Amino acid sequence: MGNTIHPCHLFIFGLTLVSLFAADTAIAQHEGTTKQDLPSNNLIAVPSDLKPPAENTRSSLYPWAPPDIDALQPPVAEAASCSLPDVVSQAGLRVQELVHNLDRFSATEVIQHQPVNRSGKLQRPEIQKYNYVYSMKEGSDGYMISEEDRDLGRSPNGFPDQVATIGSTGLVLIFHPNYVKNFRMSCEGLGDWHGEPAWQIRFEEMPDQLHRMSSIVMGGTAYDVRLRGIAWILQDSYQVAHLEIDLAETIPKIRLRLDHQIIDFLPVSFPQSDTKIWLPSSAELYLDFRGHRFYRRLSYLEFKLFSVKIQEQFGKPR
Repeated sequence: MGNTIHPCHLFIFGLTLVSLFAADTAIAQHEGTTKQDLPSNNLIAVPSDLKPPAENTRSSLYPWAPPDIDALQPPVAEAASCSLPDVVSQAGLRVQELVHNLDRFSATEVIQHQPVNRSGKLQRPEIQKYNYVYSMKEGSDGYMISEEDRDLGRSPNGFPDQVATIGSTGLVLIFHPNYVKNFRMSCEGLGDWHGEPAWQIRFEEMPDQLHRMSSIVMGGTAYDVRLRGIAWILQDSYQVAHLEIDLAETIPKIRLRLDHQIIDFLPVSFPQSDTKIWLPSSAELYLDFRGHRFYRRLSYLEFKLFSVKIQEQFGKPR
């Protein structure tokens, strides 16, 4: 299934799909903004009274889902000083390099889907595999143009539960200079990600933005989705290694109550060079909208890269 997103469309979508679309039909897509440089002094920090960490009130309603990100307080090193503009600026450069180097990549996408019953228990998993191709490039006007293709013909019913989860891997573009200005951010300090020092950046999409990173289209109507989350950005390379994202607010009209995403990125190496590109290794989604409640894990294996500058192929991520 392909999805090419152009800035001139009525939806004003500029990036890739981020969340889901159902058979009747819901589509979640990343939106674009016009090209604009981001001086570090324009970065908007989170006000101290915006939304302090809270107790996890979600556990009783969603025992099958992780805690709300506002309940997460990962430990940080007390002695480490964090410069928010520097960390976000350097992470933005890494994302720009990704856009510059990446024409498209292919992979095997493995989807594990588990519906949730009325008692809040995960049901038997359904597993499907697809040949997957993802492409991304920056248009001359600053919009990101992307496309996803899957060989859905291999599955008689398409996506599990007739709900396609598309484009979560593109959420790293939150830190692209053309989009980061739409978020309030704060640096919580130097934490740890799988044994490596990593800056923990908390972010929330501002409510007064015309263009969202995500929206859901159901029955031809688009519903903006405002995001908040935490990113783990490695101290040595400023690569975004991990994202955890929640809704900043629910959407009662479509009963969107939960959209929690966990996305991991790993460096993929070329066999005959030192070049590495950080690509998504997995995305986990916990969703509750309009009668659909499920957990889904998307895993990506057996990568092949097709780059504008580097016409090589590579194997599984290390």
